[in-house]
Amino acid sequence: MIMNNFKFEEIKAYTKNEATEKAPFQIIKDATQAWKNAGKPITGNSLKEFMAEYLEKNTKFAAGIGCMITVDAGQADTRERPYSIENVKTDGKRKFTKVIELINPETNEILGKCFGTKDDAEKEAKKLYTEKDYKGDIIAVIKHEVTEGEPLAFKVTYTPSKNAKEGTYVAFGVEA
Repeated sequence: MIMNNFKFEEIKAYTKNEATEKAPFQIIKDATQAWKNAGKPITGNSLKEFMAEYLEKNTKFAAGIGCMITVDAGQADTRERPYSIENVKTDGKRKFTKVIELINPETNEILGKCFGTKDDAEKEAKKLYTEKDYKGDIIAVIKHEVTEGEPLAFKVTYTPSKNAKEGTYVAFGVEA
């Protein structure tokens, strides 16, 4: 008996555990060896027939559980420090100026900036309500912003190990 209500999904992941977590249902069995013994069907009806027979034999088409095939095993990134840091140099000194940011506390949206005093920031906040019809709360946060020189301090680049690669896994089963 071949049922056609099962689903299968190709998953790209670095490890089998990562692929299992990404699967749309709980993986209870590894079908890789049986898939290899069946001649590694890749597409079409032969793959669907293999999956249906395997699910019928191992899960009885129970909802919410499935199996996984490792088509091409991935290799996890094993570097302890998978990054490189490049400092950004500035011409001369950086000059900082105090700025008061007016922020919507619900969305963290910056509504305005004031480079003056606290009183100037209060006036800007009042203008938001009277002139721009703002209808919400505002918090004022004091920060220092770079006004002269390079505001960028450094760049961090992700650098995986040379052997790291994503693998291909196929999860199949009956969704709950």
